[in-house]
Amino acid sequence: MRSVLVIATLVATLLGSLGLAAPAHAATGLKVAIIVGPVGEELTPVYISLAEAAADAAETRGATVARAYSPDADQKSVRKAVRDANIVIYFGHGVGTPNPYSDTPSASTTNGWGLNGPQRRGDHADSWADGSLAYYGESWIAQHARPAPGWVMIYSNACYAPGASEGFDDPASEEIAAQRVGAYSRAPLADLGASAYFATDFYEGAAHLVATLLDTPDLPYGDVFASEPRFVADGLVRLPHATVDGAETWLHRSPYFEGKVDYWYAFAGDPTASLNGGRSATSVAAAEAPDEGPLGAMDGSVTGKASSYAGDEGLATVALPLEIGGGRSDGAPKMVIICADRCVALPVVDSCPCYVGTADQRVANLSHEAWRQLTDMPLEEGLIEVEITLSPMSRPSPAWGPPNT
Repeated sequence: MRSVLVIATLVATLLGSLGLAAPAHAATGLKVAIIVGPVGEELTPVYISLAEAAADAAETRGATVARAYSPDADQKSVRKAVRDANIVIYFGHGVGTPNPYSDTPSASTTNGWGLNGPQRRGDHADSWADGSLAYYGESWIAQHARPAPGWVMIYSNACYAPGASEGFDDPASEEIAAQRVGAYSRAPLADLGASAYFATDFYEGAAHLVATLLDTPDLPYGDVFASEPRFVADGLVRLPHATVDGAETWLHRSPYFEGKVDYWYAFAGDPTASLNGGRSATSVAAAEAPDEGPLGAMDGSVTGKASSYAGDEGLATVALPLEIGGGRSDGAPKMVIICADRCVALPVVDSCPCYVGTADQRVANLSHEAWRQLTDMPLEEGLIEVEITLSPMSRPSPAWGPPNT
């Protein structure tokens, strides 16, 4: 989340391209995922233009780019874009920790991505209160994101990600900035095997990082960080990461946004590692993430693959894993809403093992009639991506929340 004042200042500072150097080599085979969450009708196009600068930097260097842009940046499209990505870039609202809104923030909504929510309307509306915007926090990312081993996370123009405060608040202290960068980076580094975390509020900062990473994939991340044209050596503080063994937190304090001094740029990870080398011998000691995390509902919904079964001939029904409420009912079966190409309310008639916890994990097993009602894909396709709403309340209702953003 970023205040209107600060984002308006960002718009005012869009002075033109940084003139990125021509690509030095082709990054064929690498995938870059770019997410743009909704930040309002006026500002989302600005963020998309910044995202396209990063996309162009990647594509001209031979990388494949998977885009998930508002108004279509929902959890399903984001999961698909991020899968097997070597670099993931996020533009949009953010709620970091600590923040002015709560002393006890929820991991399900903080330190993550603000996406088009369950009540999205097909535009760039960004209201947490009405569900057009939903915050998918670090626990959701750890459970659902499956990028490539040794991937790189880049946050661009997202509140708190580089440590800075919002425009209405006092500039961050070093202690607060370190806590924010540490909180944002712990899920990528500790849970999902990222080799680096970058966060920048600089104009086209993400495009510069992508270009440098792809042009010089053996360049240590510390040197990648220092290559930013607005890097000021005297503004850098290096600290041990608070929660990830072997990692460092780099905070960069400098004037920006009409001269305001704050922490606009940050890094976390092993500064001696590189994109090509992944984690070095002294890099982050994180185990490889499993193919799928523990299956469970986040904010009342589950997203994943669905298969089909031949039972219940002519009836549209679904079987769910026990972990999310599958099983037979003595009375009337409970109903869930499942969305693929279309959304349909289906009765839960049984449970399915669904390979939970393996690379083949499913979240639902559909009768043939249910499959036909949900998608135009042939049954021979075998699997489709679905989103399941397990209760009428499909958007988060934590004890706190950013006010009407």
